[in-house]
Amino acid sequence: MAQKASEISKEAMHQGRNCCEAVLMAADQIWDLRLPQETLAAAKYFRHGMGSGCSCGALVGLVMVSGILSSRFPHPKGNQLVPDLYKQFVDRFGSSCCRELRRQRTLPQRFFNKGCKQLTGTTAEMLVEAWDQVIRDGKSKSKGSF
Repeated sequence: MAQKASEISKEAMHQGRNCCEAVLMAADQIWDLRLPQETLAAAKYFRHGMGSGCSCGALVGLVMVSGILSSRFPHPKGNQLVPDLYKQFVDRFGSSCCRELRRQRTLPQRFFNKGCKQLTGTTAEMLVEAWDQVIRDGKSKSKGSF
């Protein structure tokens, strides 16, 4: 399922969505969240670190989806989940700053946003790894879907 989330997010970016939108779209499709269009619209301006090169949109998407999911399925880590995900992200990619992440890219990775697509795909995988079992357990307890 993590690989599928990665593929969905990369395809969303290929179609012109930004990294934050792509992570939300992957989660929406993987878990059939039925996110309202307004939720996806809320992710629109996280492109290129909110236009200033700051916070990586893929990380913002990871946190946004975690908030949405936690309202439906309490995560065992509770409020510690986001700091743990943030640390995992920074450990994996070296920064949470879009500008810094883009600066680290090789020239071929910069073409067609290849580096950002890969990072976003990996972030979508991280999301699934953090949440999939929690969601499965929650659905089996409630005997239903979202």
